[in-house]
Amino acid sequence: MLIDDVTVAFGSLRAVDGLTLRIEYGAVRAIIGPNGAGKTTLLDVITGKTRATSGRVVLDRTTDLTRLGEAAISLAGVGRKFQKPSVFEALTLRQNLALALRSPARGALAEMLHRPGRDELDRIERVLEIIGMAGSGEKLAGILSHGQKQWLEIGMLLMREPRVLLLDEPVAGMSDEETSRTVELVLALRAPDRAVVVIEHDMDFVERIADLVTVLDQGRLLVEGGMSAVKSDPRVVDVYLGR
Repeated sequence: MLIDDVTVAFGSLRAVDGLTLRIEYGAVRAIIGPNGAGKTTLLDVITGKTRATSGRVVLDRTTDLTRLGEAAISLAGVGRKFQKPSVFEALTLRQNLALALRSPARGALAEMLHRPGRDELDRIERVLEIIGMAGSGEKLAGILSHGQKQWLEIGMLLMREPRVLLLDEPVAGMSDEETSRTVELVLALRAPDRAVVVIEHDMDFVERIADLVTVLDQGRLLVEGGMSAVKSDPRVVDVYLGR
């Protein structure tokens, strides 16, 4: 995926300012930066929640996501997990995962009557295993811990087999044990045909999961590279510790 000279302006404020990034498949990309750096706005542009003032977001060299609406972007293969988990607490884990496959094209009545076929049922079981909840499919989502709800929501995204998976602060509010389990999950999400993009403030977590780290400041690219090089870069130290 190519983020090509993207600018997002709100009046005189540029939340994203001429940003160009190439997001590769098969890797976990962490995007970090101080508050107001433009991280969440960038995800909003990729998913169609916010329109770019200028620039393009190109998926697979052919599809300009800035020309599509949110639903079409999701269908094109972009999935996003927000900071706060959003699951159906009165339903079981399996039911939550099945709902992730809802298709507006079927119509409301057909959707209500739809029953998952064998392929969909098999996919549900595979996803339960990936998120570490095999054998818990009949549990109600409402009894899950905060971390488990986060994993379930990631599972709901995986049901749609996204090409690009965007995770916004996936370990916020988690215990140390849940964070360690999330490290394992994020690393398991890497695939040759999938890009994983993570926004996170927990630098220990970032160091454990990221193949490449991108640092933003005031909507611009400051530096990118491996975590060890990034955290010792004087520009990054300056941004985080104050000018």
